[in-house]
Amino acid sequence: MTRFEIQWQSPEFEYREKGVSWYWLSIILAVVVLGLAIWQKNFLFGFFIVIAEILILVWGNREPRLVNFVLSEKGLAIDGGEPFPYEQIASFAIDTPEEGAFANLFISFRRKLKPSLHINIPKERLAEIQKALTPLLPQQDPESSFLDTLEELIRF
Repeated sequence: MTRFEIQWQSPEFEYREKGVSWYWLSIILAVVVLGLAIWQKNFLFGFFIVIAEILILVWGNREPRLVNFVLSEKGLAIDGGEPFPYEQIASFAIDTPEEGAFANLFISFRRKLKPSLHINIPKERLAEIQKALTPLLPQQDPESSFLDTLEELIRF
């Protein structure tokens, strides 16, 4: 096996700027759903809506931290942790959006209960990373899930 090590930093998630109207719309929607919960006398659901709206407002304003990635012959290490060995990874997919400085790397694991990883890659490192992964793992076409589309639509 050839020895290689590719390091990069990328934000933890894609940050989307939100205006004041985004927050007001979120609050209005939460108040409407809270009103429905009270009307139905479902106070536990109402409590859940209040907690969920607080989390949406706090997390919606949070900026991503930078995460360190290392791709080597041992596997993929995230923030200095133990690397995920290639034996645990089923495949990878790469999506390159036209806008933005980052491409998307999707890592699917062999264990079905383990969710796939979505990693931002600087576009200038994309060819190097793809060249390193291609002999080790099968590459698939990226699939956009309903949650990814919804996240993009609501700008969260």
